[in-house]
Amino acid sequence: MDTAEIQRILGHSVLDPFSILGVAQDCTADDIKAAYRTKSRLIHPDKTKHDQARPAFEKLKRAEAELMDDAKRTSIQRMMQEARRELTAEWKAEVASGKRKPEDADESSSIFDDAALAKYRSIAIDLEWKRRQQLKKQMATEGAAARRDEEQANEKQRKREADKAWEANRESRVDSWRTFQAKGSKSKHSKSKKAKLGLK
Repeated sequence: MDTAEIQRILGHSVLDPFSILGVAQDCTADDIKAAYRTKSRLIHPDKTKHDQARPAFEKLKRAEAELMDDAKRTSIQRMMQEARRELTAEWKAEVASGKRKPEDADESSSIFDDAALAKYRSIAIDLEWKRRQQLKKQMATEGAAARRDEEQANEKQRKREADKAWEANRESRVDSWRTFQAKGSKSKHSKSKKAKLGLK
């Protein structure tokens, strides 16, 4: 059982799969596989009774899956590079304005690496929030469209039923009209006979 490795993995953000696996940002697929095999043997839930082994293993497994996906790995690498570029520009501006000492703006320092990772996380969280907002808006739009389609379908169904009912009652309406016409004809004929007989 490797308690230290479990704690190390759990200590890293899910947004940083490179650190979870302990591989460089320019790692290859073979590097990722080798790191995963080595670390999974140490923390696999079937091989240790540590109560945090399963969440640590799941985190390691997720990191390996993300980095083995070329598109996802490239996306993460680009965001990390963008974070470093933004941080470099910010620190240079602070040095120029006197807010930061030149010796405190060393891009090769662990302080810079930690700050760049924090900025990357901020960028990733912001993108995820925007993605979820867009998805929420899309679902609302799709929901409104679905309700509109349902209303239109219901209206068509009501019209079909009304037309069907109208056709079903057509004979009854015709018979009623014929009866009415027949009664009217008899009434006129009767009045005519009375008039001729002077009984009007």
